[in-house]
Order: sequence, then C-alpha cells, then structure tokens
Amino acid sequence: MNLMELQIITSNWEYGAGKKGTSEGPQALLDSLRSKGAERLLQLPRIDVEQTVEYENVETIQYPKLKRAKPLIEHQKRFASAIESSRGNLPFQLLLTGDHSNAIGGLAGFCRNGDSNKKGIIWIDAHLDLHSPYTTPSGNIHGMSVNTALDIDNKKSQVREVDPDCEELWNIIKSLKKNHSIPPRNIVFLGIRSFEEPELKLVQNEEIKVIYAEEIHQKGIEWALQECKDYLLEVTDEWYVSFDVDSMDPTVSKGTGTPVKGGLSKKQAFTSLDYFTQHDKTRVLEITEINPSLDTEKPMANEVADLLIDLFE
Repeated sequence: MNLMELQIITSNWEYGAGKKGTSEGPQALLDSLRSKGAERLLQLPRIDVEQTVEYENVETIQYPKLKRAKPLIEHQKRFASAIESSRGNLPFQLLLTGDHSNAIGGLAGFCRNGDSNKKGIIWIDAHLDLHSPYTTPSGNIHGMSVNTALDIDNKKSQVREVDPDCEELWNIIKSLKKNHSIPPRNIVFLGIRSFEEPELKLVQNEEIKVIYAEEIHQKGIEWALQECKDYLLEVTDEWYVSFDVDSMDPTVSKGTGTPVKGGLSKKQAFTSLDYFTQHDKTRVLEITEINPSLDTEKPMANEVADLLIDLFE
C-alpha cells in the first residue's frame, strides 16, 4: 500500500454498543501510533467526525429494540457523507471508529459511490452483526450493522414485535446508503464464533459465506484468505474490510466490549489485514471497537498500533 493513496477518517460514536468507552478508542490508537514514532501515518490527511449529541439524548432509551436510534442517525449521516465526499480524492480510506455501529455510516458512504452490486464486504469479527429490530436480543445497534447494508429485515425469524415509530427509524437507518444495497452473495465473514439463532437462519437462507474461527485454526489463515479471494474475486470490484478487534482472542487483549474465546491470534490478524490492504480491490479498512476503559492488561490500542505500523510504515 502506497501511503500517498491513503486518508484517515475517524468517528468516535459509541452509543451503538452496550458499554461506554469506545469513543476514546480512535484517539487512543492515534496516541499509541505517536508514542511508537509512526510519524508517516500521523501525517496523512485526516477527517474527524466527532460526537455532538447531548448526554441526555443518548441516555434516554426511547426504543428498546433500537436503542439511541435518533442520535445515531444524525451522526451516521455525517460520517457517511464524509466518506462519500472524500472517496474521490484518495483511493484508500482507513476508518478508525468507536463501536461497530459506525459501519452503518461507513458502509453507507462506501455504497453510494458506484454500483453497489459489485461491492463486497469482508467482516472480520467474532460476531455476525446481522440482527434487526425484529430479532435483536439487546437492542444495541452495533449488532445490526451488516443487516443495514443488506436490506433484509429477517422477518422470517422474527422474535420481537416492533412498533411503527421504531420501524420508521429502522427504515431511515437503512436508507442512509441511498438504496445502494450489498447483495448477500458479496459478503464474507471471517473469524466468527458467536451468534444467535435468527442470524444463523439468515446466513442459511441467503447462503452467506461464513468462515468460522474454528475452521481457521484447523485449516490455517492462508486457507481462509484464499477462500475469501476465490469467493469474491469474480463478483466484486471493490471491498470494504471491517476489522473488529474482538475478532482476536482475549489473550491478545481484553480491551473491547464483547470478547469471545477462540479468536484469531495477533499473527493471524496481521496476516489477514496485510493480505487485504495489499489487494487492489480493497478501498476501505475499518478498525473498530477498541475500548480503553476495559483494558486490564496490555492496552488494545497498542496492540492494534503495532498491526498498523507493520502494515503501513
């Protein structure tokens, strides 16, 4: 990757998750890069999309099945617009975000440029994030991010009743991509090991490609990356790669909100990110869910800073 082709966009929105603290993640990562002397990365063009919501607006849970939807919409509108408007300037965007609901704006901005039927998503995560208000066990929107790009509500597996106001807000969230949906065929999940039954049914019904963490440990990360390439190469032109730090095993760090045992090693994570950043179809790399308030051992920001330095410096 040529650094001259790269720009950084940050979003510190954290209210799509159940635990606070990810708003400090992007800055903690930048601080770690600075402490490690990654000056070339820090001198790249950067856009910061800051949270501007008032505290009481995000503390009031008006819609239990779609928590903090109204302020989320306003923030993700700005984030999506920043991505869309700047994509023509430089061909590669590095997104440093708070919680994974920022992928709603990230994917919306990505989808708006060009034919979304030829765009692909590579979701490196412990979780599927395929819920909707009709299936969510928690109402936390970071578990719905991929679903917003698909335009599939998964009502076949509905387990929650949704009132009209909530349904309207959900449709607004999905409309942020301006009707540019990603086909289910164009998605690969990598490192998955935690999900609910409605999500699994959606995967099965839509024949979505999932490479589970257990398969990676058995067959190797190189096998998994070849699977991604073989699956996406002919049907997609551009890739959005989203790297949730909880894709890594908690032995790497506990500085994220929903750690799950059995995840990727740091070496496997680097191998994955190195492969995708070097691939000419990758246009966006998102790094998300660093929560400094939950660090109990090695700071997650330092671990990820090491990865970025190895990738780009």
